[in-house]
Amino acid sequence: MPWFDQAPWLVALAPFLGLFLSACTKRTDPFLTDDRVYRHDAPARLSHWTHGIGTAVCLASGIVLGLRFTPAFVDDGPAAVLWQNVHFAAAVVFLFGTFYYLGNTIISRRRLSEHLPTKNVIAYTVRHYGLLVGIKKFTMPPEDKYFESEKAAYVMAVVTAVLLVVSGLFKALAHVVLTLPDAFMNVMFWVHDIAAGLMLLFLAAHVFFAVIAPFSWKTFPSMLIGWMPRSEAQKEHAGWMERLEREQLERGMDESALEPDDRTAAHETTGAAARTAAADGAQGR
Repeated sequence: MPWFDQAPWLVALAPFLGLFLSACTKRTDPFLTDDRVYRHDAPARLSHWTHGIGTAVCLASGIVLGLRFTPAFVDDGPAAVLWQNVHFAAAVVFLFGTFYYLGNTIISRRRLSEHLPTKNVIAYTVRHYGLLVGIKKFTMPPEDKYFESEKAAYVMAVVTAVLLVVSGLFKALAHVVLTLPDAFMNVMFWVHDIAAGLMLLFLAAHVFFAVIAPFSWKTFPSMLIGWMPRSEAQKEHAGWMERLEREQLERGMDESALEPDDRTAAHETTGAAARTAAADGAQGR
């Protein structure tokens, strides 16, 4: 029997666990040492990898089972059940990672602004990739923590993830508890599969530009261990580095001289102060 029929409640439990864990999570702001920059804290890495791995396995298993516009690679029977189980397990991981990220974003909304594109997104994206392919006439202002091209991709990823979650939950409800009109479910299947196709394109581009391309090799480890070389951050994200250096100077501390526990405590204090300031500003408005 497919796992979904045995434990459909996991589809509801995974989002709840993601939101619950995010409420218990303490975030660490980026900071500088002599030769490194702490770019991604542990919660960011956890949400990234659970969402990413869940997405990749869901896409692979979904393609094997067949989309509305692609053939299935397995026939009905034990092989199909096996891949349905893989898809179900990956969907649970995907839902946990997605809702863990959502919870963190709700709690720390200032981090969301780092991902959102600006009015210059198209022009800067063209310039960025123009420079990468050697078109020297392009110039770029100092880049922030994320490139404008990454911010545009982020919006695409969010939209497709929302479509996948909503359509997938309707499919789950129809399978377990609800009887929904066939026409409506046909739309949900098409939405789910088209969103999966778009997510596949995004994932392929993301893996290439973030992992495979040589210019990403010094930055990619930050999504594994949190750190990236300070020289690389200065080269690729000068605007972000300028802000970090200014904020660290304003705090009046050289964090490279702090012990790890003291450094974490200092950043938790700084993060709390920033959230309080943001709340005060919102009340003032």
